[in-house]
Amino acid sequence: MKSVHVYSPFHKGFHARFLSTCYIRFMETQIAKLRDTRLWIFDADDTLWESGLYFRRAEEDFTALMHSLGHDPVELRTEIHRRDIERLSVTGYGARPYMDTLRLILKEKSRDLTPYMLASLDYISNCLLHHPLVLLPGVLDSLNRMFAAGKRMIVYTMGEKDHQIDKFNRSGISMYFEHCTVVPRKTENTMIELLEEAGVAPAEACMIGNSPRSDINPAIACGVNALYVKRPHTWLAEHIEFAEPGLVKTVAGLPDILPIAGLS
Repeated sequence: MKSVHVYSPFHKGFHARFLSTCYIRFMETQIAKLRDTRLWIFDADDTLWESGLYFRRAEEDFTALMHSLGHDPVELRTEIHRRDIERLSVTGYGARPYMDTLRLILKEKSRDLTPYMLASLDYISNCLLHHPLVLLPGVLDSLNRMFAAGKRMIVYTMGEKDHQIDKFNRSGISMYFEHCTVVPRKTENTMIELLEEAGVAPAEACMIGNSPRSDINPAIACGVNALYVKRPHTWLAEHIEFAEPGLVKTVAGLPDILPIAGLS
């Protein structure tokens, strides 16, 4: 006798509820682990303060300049993004290397650099390098409460050291952190070195950042817990899938970290 398979929506619904329950219990376990975190590691740009906003403004201004010189904005944006990603392996991250990319494009596309062009580029550069330091919503209160609760915190960011340290010092939140570590690029090795210097095991640390490529995946690869701060605009080069989606907890901002850290 042939066996007959009877489709049942009930079975499908039960399976979905079962998986959902398992996932919820798994995340509850992950969050429970985070309450025992000994070291909270914070990314800086676009996690603690605005950064990408000023890069986008620089790109807008440069595109407008080049458009006034007869170049197509869409083609120009594509070239800027391509070259910006290509240069990372050579220069690492930073505002000055980014401006060098724009300066090179201008030179290649303009045979005669006029004072108008050079002055415009200098203005764009100054705005990017010396933009105001604007904390993201909820950052100040969240750090204050974590510090008051005795949480151990450090800043771990990438780019040019003098530029990043300057922003850190201007932020008004440096007193909450043990120190600020700046690396050219975040990797598994730089994360391991950071943990060794802090004297903390990977499972006792938590990385908080807005970049899947630079913040989340290297941390998870080392066994560090990770909280992904979802931002509306993330730099194209940082767009990548999570290596282990099930190990990542997504939050909208720093205030959402407080209950995870055991602070109501």
